Amino acid sequence: MKAARLVSEIVILGARSRPITASDLAGRLEVTERTIYRDLGELSRMGVPVITEAGPGGGISLLGEWVSPVAGLTRDELDSLLIGSPAAADLGFSSTLATARAKVLTESSSAFSQLILVDGPDWFMAEENPEQLDTIVTALRTQRGLQVTYRGRNGLRSRALLPLGLVVKAGRWYLAAQPPGGSPRTYRVSRIGSAELRFLHCTPPSSFDLAGYWTRALAEFDASIRRTLVRLRLPVAQIDDLLRAIPGRLTEDAVNTGRTDRDTLEIDIPMEPDEVAVSQLVTVPGVEVLSPKQLRRDLHDHARAAAELNE
Repeated sequence: MKAARLVSEIVILGARSRPITASDLAGRLEVTERTIYRDLGELSRMGVPVITEAGPGGGISLLGEWVSPVAGLTRDELDSLLIGSPAAADLGFSSTLATARAKVLTESSSAFSQLILVDGPDWFMAEENPEQLDTIVTALRTQRGLQVTYRGRNGLRSRALLPLGLVVKAGRWYLAAQPPGGSPRTYRVSRIGSAELRFLHCTPPSSFDLAGYWTRALAEFDASIRRTLVRLRLPVAQIDDLLRAIPGRLTEDAVNTGRTDRDTLEIDIPMEPDEVAVSQLVTVPGVEVLSPKQLRRDLHDHARAAAELNE
């Protein structure tokens, strides 16, 4: 979202013959003036010749006849840059992205971007094949509805959906969509068996914000599977190991609100059922389960069995 905002600022400034105030620019982009000034500093560091003038008739503008390479990009090329390379490949924008990058590089003296490669999926993750991604993208771009078949816990079912946005996380695609009369929900694209365009025009709710929805959805999902409250004691030096073994905001909150005594930390942390909790905790050096007792016994038995096998 920040990258999209920076590009929008360049486009707005480049299209104007007169300066625009920070207040007006903030209003157009629905952010604070403080955010605008931070962005201006970042644009300057990127080499964009932004100037600000105080007083009546002043404001923000671009220096001289500078022309942004963004001005020469097609809609698909601009979209491919904003989406990024891992997502662009899945969406069929690889060649478009290559063209867009070539256009930008011809106008830029920086070669740093050629020294960075972004590889989105997790290590050793099996590649998914989201067959209906093209149809979903078409529905989003044309504001059409979808009739899909979805493989959920109760088998394959047909559903009518109003698509609201796509999220790619660690190489996996998720569709945020709303059933008629329902609330927004998340659907894994690889589980959509078929998808057909429906309805001539569908208007998404004006209050829907994809980034905000996804943040809430992640938090709700994490809370829904971590229902066992566990009290742990571990060396402060092993906090990073705990965060690696049990990632997520709930773990971070538990660490931040924990009780420190010299070199140890005692925390109350929501965790998944015992079998999963044991597999996570056994990788954290020096961790001790204070409660519940059953999890403490299970961790002891697991570690003892492993020790006996490796005597």
